[in-house]
Amino acid sequence: MKKDQAWEHDADYIRYVKSGESAAVFVVRDVVQAVNTSCKWIDIVSMSCYEEEPDGKAFNWIMCELFPRKIQPQYVYDNPEYNRYITWFTAHQDIDQQRSGGYSGPKFLVLCRLINHNKGITVTLNLISITRNYKGSDGSVWEVAEAPDEQETFQASLKPDWEYRITFLKRLNDSQAAYITEHADEILRRIQAAGKADPEFFGLTSQINNGKGK
Repeated sequence: MKKDQAWEHDADYIRYVKSGESAAVFVVRDVVQAVNTSCKWIDIVSMSCYEEEPDGKAFNWIMCELFPRKIQPQYVYDNPEYNRYITWFTAHQDIDQQRSGGYSGPKFLVLCRLINHNKGITVTLNLISITRNYKGSDGSVWEVAEAPDEQETFQASLKPDWEYRITFLKRLNDSQAAYITEHADEILRRIQAAGKADPEFFGLTSQINNGKGK
């Protein structure tokens, strides 16, 4: 894998990032504390996600499978974005080879909430200047910053402070994992009707927070 192969345009990698799969890997790797993912690849087998106000990737569920890291990424360039791509590329190459060889890793179902700690919180800011656009007779346009006649204030929302909180975690056997994959559409409809994910929707008995979030 070389840097000059236009990796930025790899359609599969773009889908991985935009679909929310990369965020799901983050949740399993960095938020779920009850599963040891050290020296493991995390493969997202099934998931359902949606956008939470604004720029937050929330999940109805995440189902993942863990694989040992048999192939190590080869980082040649000091470029974080490119190295993330190399990590993804190596992971999928390694996982595909192990699956082809008949390996089946441990599978887990993760349910979590996405919480914005700054939701509804605003701060009062003073308006220092007003920028106006002016158009000259020759058609040119320029901007002029003017001080307001009186002291003005406005309310601004704080930048979102997101946290994933794990509400349910269970290791799955093969039949349970297959049930979730085969009934994903039905499970999603039940979640949407109830307004939240319940372990019973996945053919499982409800449990209290097996995996603690940070």
